[in-house]
Amino acid sequence: MISYLIKSVSCLALLLCFYHFILEKEKMHNFNRYYLLIGVIISLIIPFATITTYAPTDAIANTLIKIKQPEFSADTLETIEVEEVIDYTKYFVSFYLLISSLLLIRFGRNLFKIIQKIRLNEQIKYKKATLVLVDDQILPHTLRKAIFINKKEYENGNIEEELFTHELTHVTQKHTIDVLLIEFLQILFWINPLFIFLKKAVQLNHEFLADEKVIHQHKNTFQYQHLLLNKAAWNNEYYLASNLNYSLTKKRLKMMTTQSSQSKIWIKKLAVIPLLAGFVFLFAERVEAQEKEEIIEVIEVFEKQPKKIL
Repeated sequence: MISYLIKSVSCLALLLCFYHFILEKEKMHNFNRYYLLIGVIISLIIPFATITTYAPTDAIANTLIKIKQPEFSADTLETIEVEEVIDYTKYFVSFYLLISSLLLIRFGRNLFKIIQKIRLNEQIKYKKATLVLVDDQILPHTLRKAIFINKKEYENGNIEEELFTHELTHVTQKHTIDVLLIEFLQILFWINPLFIFLKKAVQLNHEFLADEKVIHQHKNTFQYQHLLLNKAAWNNEYYLASNLNYSLTKKRLKMMTTQSSQSKIWIKKLAVIPLLAGFVFLFAERVEAQEKEEIIEVIEVFEKQPKKIL
């Protein structure tokens, strides 16, 4: 168990390092999306992989000495005190399942609150999504096909078209599926702290995708950046939902004006192949096998029965 956790954490750590230092800098957000999702699955599977290596072809002769104990009479047996060994494994498993259960309950509670929010508020069909008009002073948020919008701002026509495009991108590209998948894996593998960074990377990449769609459609990068900066202080408390100003950092604003070379993008994409192959050789379990069967000589040795003490 400990060996598996070390390998899984190490694999995910290297995947995230490669992403942050190599892939994240380029405008290849669709590729990065699947890299992160497939990468986390690989980090959980690779420790179970096995690589079989073969020993030299020479036959190996081993001598196995088998000690055959004769039967003792009751008079010759001495009373043996057996020390009880405490099995800590079951306590660890119970504690692990307890934490996972609490996280699952929190997840279910927050998801139920969002579903209730959808049911209890006015809904309006909008293209491929549904606008949910709420009284909360929030920016637009998205969960699956529901876009949560402040009712007063919507009725007064104060929500910019770029914001609708941004949130509609989360809906059409099904970003909620990614968030729910990572959230579920984090419940199962909560002991791995790197899932916190993975979740942030996935959500930030979603924002890169949505920003790219807005800039491509509205053709005004500077105006969009100014709009996001003005909205940055708004409240965003909807758990599991995609946020308009999630991680509105220098990195995100810089990405909007980044020009990526196609040749550099292809080189970085191809670099993922040897990276994953290297992980297999680095973290897979190695098993040694003989090409020829061993010749085993069995010698039975009978232990002398101890003399009876009168």
